[in-house]
Order: sequence, then C-alpha cells, then structure tokens
Amino acid sequence: MGRRRGFLPPRHCEQCGKVPQLGQTLWPGDYWRCVACLEGFLPGKDSTSKSMEKTLEYAAQIRAAFDLEAVGLNADGHRNGADWARMMAAEIRRQGTAHAKTLAQANGEVLPSPDETRLYDTLAVPDLAAVEASLERSRLLLQYFGPDVAAMALDASNSIKAENCLEKMLAHQLAALHTQAMELTALARARSEHDAAAKARLTNAAARCMTVYQQGLLTLQKLRQGGHQRISVQYVNVREGSQAVIGNVECERN
Repeated sequence: MGRRRGFLPPRHCEQCGKVPQLGQTLWPGDYWRCVACLEGFLPGKDSTSKSMEKTLEYAAQIRAAFDLEAVGLNADGHRNGADWARMMAAEIRRQGTAHAKTLAQANGEVLPSPDETRLYDTLAVPDLAAVEASLERSRLLLQYFGPDVAAMALDASNSIKAENCLEKMLAHQLAALHTQAMELTALARARSEHDAAAKARLTNAAARCMTVYQQGLLTLQKLRQGGHQRISVQYVNVREGSQAVIGNVECERN
C-alpha cells in the first residue's frame, strides 16, 4: 500500500484490527479505519448523508487553503485534508451504490432483512400486502371511531365504487369527517344561549369539518377525471325570424 501525500497507513484497521481487502485502503483520522469502520464513525444515517458530510469538509478545507495561499502562507496541510475528504466522499458513495444494487425489491419497495419476518413477507407477497393493508384500514376505523363509523365508511366506499386503496382511504376519511361535523353541530345546538362563545367555537369547528369534507369530494372528482375540467359546448343555429329554447324541453301528450 503506497503513500498518499506523506501518509503511510498501517497494515490493518486500528479500530477493528482487520486487514483491508484487495483494492481497499485505510482512511486517516484519529485512527486509521477501514471503509466499514469509517462509515460507522462518520455522522449521518446513510451513505448519502455521510458522503455529503465529507464533501462539505472538502469544501471547507479548500477554502482554508485558498485563504492561506492568498497571504503567501503554506497550505499543504489543508490541501492534504481536502484530498482525503474528497476521496472518502467518493469511496462512501461507491460503497453505497454497490450495496444498493444487492438489495432485493418488491412492490417498488426495498425489502428489509428476512429476520423481520412480518414486514418482509408483506412486501414480498403482493396479495398479502393488499390484505394486510385492508385489515389495517379496518383496524383504524374500529379502534378510533367505532363500528358505526366503520359501517358508514365501508358504505361510502361502496357508494363511490372505490377503484383503488387511495379512494377507499378517502372514503373512510370522509365518513369520519361527516361524523365529527354532525357531533360538533349537535353539541353546538345543545349549548344554552348564555354560552354563546362555546357555541360559536363548536359551530366554527363543525363548519371547518364540512368544508374539508366537501374538498374531499372535489378531490375524488379530480381523481376520477384525471385532474381535467370538462366543459361541454353546444352550438345552436337560429335563423332570422326564428326562436330557440335552451335547456331540456318536455312535451305533454294528450
């Protein structure tokens, strides 16, 4: 393993004690570390954030070198630090990209470790994911709103003939909003005339629920129409001396 700008690394990682694999190197710091130990040592939760951290360090070291050189001082130390930071960032990105290519995917999601059996099976088997999602929607309705709202939500979903899980969730939300609005309205009406402030607050809260409910219906309409507004234009030709009637005309038969 050769020198890099005056640094001669040891033969093994000073943190884990392992000799780096062929083609890999050790990275300087308070200890000489292999790539695996380096990633665990650097701040950040993933390869992208760790690589960005070293890239920012590279930029800071380069700026410091420029400032020193601008006044005629030696900046080799900062330039060495910048080079190491740049190479570390590139190596961490390379390792992260290589690791990402080995991860299995299903349903557009990265599969977790097989040790996490339930989540692994849910993602790996498409039908199971749909079934468990349906059970979770039902559980949320029953747990937080009770069987009455659950029945209303399922009826709403059937009424709009929900075509996918998103429309089903929207129907469930609309049912919950309708229930909340009705309960707030009932509470507002039950307030005595002397408690006008509380009555106003409840009425305003009910009105907001109704507004969100109506916005949900408009969202459903946009989903069904693909986000496009449809405008029908009809042309009627009326000759001189004639009359035209616009609209639906019903004729009674004798």
